[in-house]
Amino acid sequence: MYEFFVKIFDALFPPNEETLVVRALTREKMQSLFRVEKIDAVTSLSSYKDVHIRALIHEAKFHGNTQAFALLHVLITQYITAYAPPIDLIIPIPLSPSRLRARGFNQVDEILQAVSSDTITLPIDTSILKRVRNTRPQTELSREERLTNITNAFVVSSPECVQGKHVLVVDDVTTTGATLHAAKAALLPHSPASITLVAIAH
Repeated sequence: MYEFFVKIFDALFPPNEETLVVRALTREKMQSLFRVEKIDAVTSLSSYKDVHIRALIHEAKFHGNTQAFALLHVLITQYITAYAPPIDLIIPIPLSPSRLRARGFNQVDEILQAVSSDTITLPIDTSILKRVRNTRPQTELSREERLTNITNAFVVSSPECVQGKHVLVVDDVTTTGATLHAAKAALLPHSPASITLVAIAH
């Protein structure tokens, strides 16, 4: 019955190519797309050049596709269970308040919440790190502009929650690592035990 309604809906509102790519993906396929690579002190879990990963990121970020969230959390789960150092706290890269209002959700939050509802019980905190400037999208900028654009964009609202903790900071996509490193710069003065930077794709 469900498939019947999907066919009717698709006939009325034809899905785009990336939606179809996401629909065809399985957890097993996601495991095969898992590629740990460290670039400029940022650990990447997959390649953005891969058509499947690119479709997942686009569907998650711009369309709030719940299947994309669930499939991307497979990569995070693999990393945390098999590769990650000790972790006390998981912090997603936040959106600015205005961008969050416009989009209605933070895709990194959604991916991490999918992780927390699976087998991961580590604390995910979306309130510690705040973005205080509505920066321009990094994809529009050169490497030098990205570094300037994101400088001092983050503040830590609860420094006591970071002190002595092993912190994992997560973003969806990285190119130069500027956003993740800016987040790390905001967290470092509050004496965490360690900070690990992770991007789902590079």
